Amino acid sequence: MTGIIVTGHGHFPTGILSAIALVAGKPENTAGVDFEEGCSSSDLKEAMKLAVESLEGEEVLILADLVGGTPFNVAAALKQEYTGKRIKVMAGVNMASMVEAVFSRPMYGLDGLVEAVLTAGREGIKDLDGLGNDEEGPEFEGGL
Repeated sequence: MTGIIVTGHGHFPTGILSAIALVAGKPENTAGVDFEEGCSSSDLKEAMKLAVESLEGEEVLILADLVGGTPFNVAAALKQEYTGKRIKVMAGVNMASMVEAVFSRPMYGLDGLVEAVLTAGREGIKDLDGLGNDEEGPEFEGGL
């Protein structure tokens, strides 16, 4: 099964993994790497290397919060340098894309998983006004 690392600014990575655990239970073969105040990019890189090594399997999906941010840039550099595993790096992770990544990875190889995560992330952003007609309102039964 593809390993997943979430990285980003502050406690975003461990926070989104906490939310996933609340919705679906603690996901296996995942790691969160926070980029906290005072942490250097070399500290972050070392933490990401440890996370990669802690995961089972030969494929790793790294989900970062923002394109061009330090966590994304460090993950991109790590992908270029790392030869022990096949790594894909994505940015813009949200809860919808994270749920997709965790639940769909047994069904896909790394490339298929990337496509599924991209689709879920895009489709997971909605405007409440566009979810149902004004007379009935959107249907929400219990939630996740």
